Amino acid sequence: MKTHYYFDWFNEDMPKYIADMLMDDLPSRKSIVFIGSNPADHSFNYDQFDIATNQWLSPAGLKFEEYAIIDYRTTKEDAHEVIKNACAIFLLGGKAAIQRLFLGEYDIFTAINKSNVSVIMGVSAGAMNMSANWVSSKYLSIDSARYTAGTSNVTDGLGLDNFAFEAHIDINNSNLFENDLFPLSQTIDVYAGCYESVIRVKNGKKEFFGDVYLISNSKIQKMEESNDTG
Repeated sequence: MKTHYYFDWFNEDMPKYIADMLMDDLPSRKSIVFIGSNPADHSFNYDQFDIATNQWLSPAGLKFEEYAIIDYRTTKEDAHEVIKNACAIFLLGGKAAIQRLFLGEYDIFTAINKSNVSVIMGVSAGAMNMSANWVSSKYLSIDSARYTAGTSNVTDGLGLDNFAFEAHIDINNSNLFENDLFPLSQTIDVYAGCYESVIRVKNGKKEFFGDVYLISNSKIQKMEESNDTG
């Protein structure tokens, strides 16, 4: 069974306890595949790849023999082939809505299901697109990647786990909660992450690190942090 990591964002290094868990979950580190969030802009995707590898993974000792980035410079057939042979997949952050369209266009869900990948990671937009749903909202700041002028929308993610995920949450944004997240929470549990937070799903068990909030049936609960942070 694949292990899933939902990263909000690390402002500096990846915490050692997260790196240690990834080491255990990835005994073989032959190849990792990164999926860009802006498939037409390879430079943007490479910048996100550079953060993920040179700021988070490599300094934590998580180095791989082979690296690949999937965007429009990769054919759909080649994308499926590299995913099939990968040990890990990392959905990069950035443009959530554009990435979701690309995931559908390249049928990434099927490729993942057919693969023997051990770990799937996503950060920010990538983490939201791993989940079942996420919200683009008119109640976010205009510079947010999930801001939608005039209206709010719920987008279906890949559904790797049966919950909705929201990244970079502002717990004091009452309009976002009352108008968007509370209605969504009537149909599916919503997990909202703050910067530096992580959700790990292994063998169906969820673990929480940093500040993560559960919104269920219009009620907010801060999740108790796992004991693995020592």
